Amino acid sequence: MRRTLAALGAALTTTALLLTACSDTLEQGPAGRVVAKDRHYECRASSSRKARRCHWEYELTTRDEHGQQHEFEVPSLVYNDCRRGSAYPSCIDR
Repeated sequence: MRRTLAALGAALTTTALLLTACSDTLEQGPAGRVVAKDRHYECRASSSRKARRCHWEYELTTRDEHGQQHEFEVPSLVYNDCRRGSAYPSCIDR
């Protein structure tokens, strides 16, 4: 019985973490042509324990019709869908 409850608790915790990590809280960046992509592995110390929390941050850089570049964060799915040279945000719908 203990193992069943422990497994259920672990499954619920994992599901909650995945839903939190995959939520789209980022605003859509300005339209333009994707000129660069970058990703960083960020680690921060957790305030409640000595463990560190690490995650990937994904960024796209677009150039608008006036030639100005804009760098902004995107979810991993958008980062994977939009290749260099593609039009943003239409590259998301592919």
